[in-house]
Amino acid sequence: MPLPKKMQEKWDKADKTGEPISIGNMVVCDICCADYTNLPDSGGFIFSSKAYCPKCAKKWLPKIKAYGEERFINEFCGHEQSFANFVREYRGANNVIHITKGK
Repeated sequence: MPLPKKMQEKWDKADKTGEPISIGNMVVCDICCADYTNLPDSGGFIFSSKAYCPKCAKKWLPKIKAYGEERFINEFCGHEQSFANFVREYRGANNVIHITKGK
């Protein structure tokens, strides 16, 4: 799925400049690219370094468990917290895109 336009613009700028580009408070699911920035939806988790939104979490958690990979889930979103706030809290000040190209 394509990224939301604002997020794609940030990626393009990071790719072009090679500099870290702040994404501010934007939150996009790393799996389905849905924009959760202003949504109140709760649920989801961080698997390795990827944020799985509530919908993707429901789809993928059974598969993660089937393969015994629960140890790669770093944290779950609490029931009283929006996915967007959960991701913002998890990443803290690390809200940048930084693309490093190999030689």
